[in-house]
Amino acid sequence: MITPIYKQDIIVEKNIHEIIDFMNKATFRPASAVITRHSFVKGFEFRGSVWSNGFCVIRNSDLQSSLAPMAKASISPVNESSCEVHLEIGPSILIVIFMSLFAIGILAIGATAFYEIIAHGLVGDTVLIMTVFILFASVFFLFLRFGFYSRHKKMKSRMVELLS
Repeated sequence: MITPIYKQDIIVEKNIHEIIDFMNKATFRPASAVITRHSFVKGFEFRGSVWSNGFCVIRNSDLQSSLAPMAKASISPVNESSCEVHLEIGPSILIVIFMSLFAIGILAIGATAFYEIIAHGLVGDTVLIMTVFILFASVFFLFLRFGFYSRHKKMKSRMVELLS
């Protein structure tokens, strides 16, 4: 299940069969949902599922990352030479839950550090709590920036390029 961050309805000057044929050629379909080292096959741009009126894919890479955004599209024909594509790009619901819990933990550490600074000033334990807060907040920022945002941008630009 996808949590869409980017949604767009695009009128494409291509036939629905052209888009589906291209996605069939560019998409590797793994035998199971479990990610193993055999889930990544060179020569395919995407990994996922393609059906007769849409697809749900992620970019195929050697990096086994669960932060990779998914692109889901449903395609409906408008006339013989064009179709309408409803495109959604975003992380899976499990990633949203994980990142939300991680953010709540960081906020709890930050609130504890803030309380300790107000109550006791900058003493030994408060400095440790602040250090832990800064480290976890930095890791969270790096996950968002390099683990998700840059991949989301690449997926969005590639999908819009393919469908334009």
